[in-house]
Amino acid sequence: MLPLATSLAILATLALASPINQNTGAKVIPLPSRRSTFSGDKVFSREAATRDRMRRVKKVQAWKSRNADGFNPAPIVARSIASAEPFDIGALRRRASFGNDALTDDYDGTDELYYGPISIGTPAQAVTVDFDTGSSDLWVPISTCSGCVGPLFNETASSTYRATPTTFSIEYGDGSGASGTVATDTVTIAGLTVANQGFGAVTIESNGVAGPMVGLLGLGFPAVAASGGNPFFNLVANGALISNVFSFYMARNGGIGSELCIGCTDSTKYIGSITYHTLSASATGGIQSFWNTPSSGFTYNGGASTGSFSAIIDSGTTLIYIPAAAAKNLYALIPGSQDASASLGAGTYTYPCSMTLGTIAMVIDSNSYALNPSDFNAGPVSNGSSTCVGAIFGDDSDPGLATVGDTFLKTWVSIFDYDNNRVGFAQAI
Repeated sequence: MLPLATSLAILATLALASPINQNTGAKVIPLPSRRSTFSGDKVFSREAATRDRMRRVKKVQAWKSRNADGFNPAPIVARSIASAEPFDIGALRRRASFGNDALTDDYDGTDELYYGPISIGTPAQAVTVDFDTGSSDLWVPISTCSGCVGPLFNETASSTYRATPTTFSIEYGDGSGASGTVATDTVTIAGLTVANQGFGAVTIESNGVAGPMVGLLGLGFPAVAASGGNPFFNLVANGALISNVFSFYMARNGGIGSELCIGCTDSTKYIGSITYHTLSASATGGIQSFWNTPSSGFTYNGGASTGSFSAIIDSGTTLIYIPAAAAKNLYALIPGSQDASASLGAGTYTYPCSMTLGTIAMVIDSNSYALNPSDFNAGPVSNGSSTCVGAIFGDDSDPGLATVGDTFLKTWVSIFDYDNNRVGFAQAI
């Protein structure tokens, strides 16, 4: 889940992005598997945790920077008439065609990121990207990229590729980064195609910025976009989707079945019904910058809340980051927990591996969403240690905002509904 914090300027030609002639529809991208670096059967990786934290920090910093510059994005598109019912692919399949591409859970002891294929160019070339709701731009490495993970996009083989002289760079607090130029080309996500889509054409990567996937596709709002638009919002603006929603199901431990459903939800991936919560821009200066909703905080065994915040639902972040005071209050309720900031990094807490955890839940609109205890366990501090690291960290990058990543999303199918300005959750199978 790489966030994109860029110094990217984009040309006016990007406003020409439009869908290729196609039936209005919805598509499923299976996410085959994921890279995993946090779990009870693998030692806690401080390095991976630092990468995850710094990427979260850079996302918040990018938003703050754009907000400080007076950035006030115009609405992407007027919302369609709100629908009271979830958009289920079971019904949609009777009306529209579907495309299947694989979403991968990159598993190596934990679930660090989920990625899958898209295609770029004419003729189409497949590349893998991290689908990230916490950022808003698309970038991929091209054939001349130094230090990049392949397969690379061969821009010289695409008849629709257009380069520009505009430069961009992305960098993270862990020293990793990428740079290149802005380009446009035809981009297809599971059969849904946008022409003249702007993206970062990466020519240099450093310190493993991409990991196992090749690039990143942001699904966030334009207020955190350097390019001013991403494929999802371009599909929305051009009426290319049956419903202006997308949803994630994330299997754990490298299991099969993970998927991103664009224009739909998938009732085969959850139990019961979906509960929706309205987005709020109050924590981001009145501009809807993230898929965030107010939360009264976490509880332990149904007790008092640890402190309120606005929760960013972020598929591109592995762990959970809440205000430092809220984290301190939560771990004070967990028997045997200790503040390990001095040895493992600021905001890190440990607890006895052998203990039976109580119910740790995030509360939104009086609804409690419990974490799976195995997901809360980010692994023992060292080989053979009886002390484990908790997957909820304290972080005051912005005291009013929390970032809720895949530690939460593996238990709860997440629905991102643009037309109704809301996010929804249902218990995953």
